[in-house]
Amino acid sequence: MSRKQAIVTAAVVAAAVAVVLLAVDETGLMVSALTVLLTLGALSVLVLRVQYAVLREVRRSSTATKRADEKSNRELAKVSSRQHKIEETLAIMRKDVKSTNTKNEARIAKSAGDVDRIRALRVRLEEAERRILAGTETSRLSMEDSAKKLISQGPRETRDVVRQVEALFQLFAGEATDQRAPMPPTGNYALDAPAMLHLLHLIRSKRPQRILELGSGTSTIWIAYLCRELGIELVSLDHLEGYAQQTKAALRRHGLEDVVDLRVAPLEPVQIDGQTFEWYAQGASSDLSGIDLLIVDGPPKSTGPRARFPAVPALRDKLSDQATIVLDDMHRSGEVEILESWRSEFAELVQEDEGLSRLGVLRRGILA
Repeated sequence: MSRKQAIVTAAVVAAAVAVVLLAVDETGLMVSALTVLLTLGALSVLVLRVQYAVLREVRRSSTATKRADEKSNRELAKVSSRQHKIEETLAIMRKDVKSTNTKNEARIAKSAGDVDRIRALRVRLEEAERRILAGTETSRLSMEDSAKKLISQGPRETRDVVRQVEALFQLFAGEATDQRAPMPPTGNYALDAPAMLHLLHLIRSKRPQRILELGSGTSTIWIAYLCRELGIELVSLDHLEGYAQQTKAALRRHGLEDVVDLRVAPLEPVQIDGQTFEWYAQGASSDLSGIDLLIVDGPPKSTGPRARFPAVPALRDKLSDQATIVLDDMHRSGEVEILESWRSEFAELVQEDEGLSRLGVLRRGILA
């Protein structure tokens, strides 16, 4: 109820009371007093109602304020929660950023190291390229020189091939007519075909009774066939057991093991004219004498300088009066020097068949 409605109501009540009192009280004082009282009562009621309305509004306002505060608190709580979550997210992001920065710094450092290594590798590659180019140029020049030499040596090489083929034809036509197995190849470390043909011709023409061969191998097989035919004794020395076994196996294949007395004679130091050489153990030939043909095809050059020089000084007393000495590899300067030393130191040695092959041939004449 509004304030205006309360006043009207109080007035109406007062008027009604006044009418009743007027009808009862003729003086009208009571009515006036009552009217005043009623009016005051109405006003009091009105005041009370107004106060009640005000109080109710205050309470309603207080409740609304409380609700608003509670809502505000809830909103603040939500905001605070969101802020907390945002702060946590920011902390995680800061951590991730820091970790990423650390990784990036490591990658950058690694990349810098890779760049340095790549630069160093590029430098090495450039150096290698320069060396390769220089080596290629050197090889090209060397090949040009070799080609020029081959062109200049062509006729001589052709003549040598023809000589080898001709000698092989003669060997197989005249000397290897009853072989029981394939003949070993000539050349390289073994006697080549012209030297083999020359040696077999010397044996046929001189008919030695005893042959001593220093260094066994291909020549042993060829010589053994001829020795069996002519009844010649053949002794062969080798300084290595392995080489001797290879020769022995070849002799067995050809059925010649009973023709050759193959002996292993390890090299040992020997003093000749104040110089030390590696020479065949002297015990291996201590039982020999009257050697008619001495074939010197060992020891190999790799055992020392002038490796074959001791042959004549060490075996001179075992040679027959008319002995022949054959030295292989006269195409080498070292063997030429050895042959000249023998001729110079032993006057009874006379060279013969010079230039027929790569063999150097000395014949023993009158004893000095």
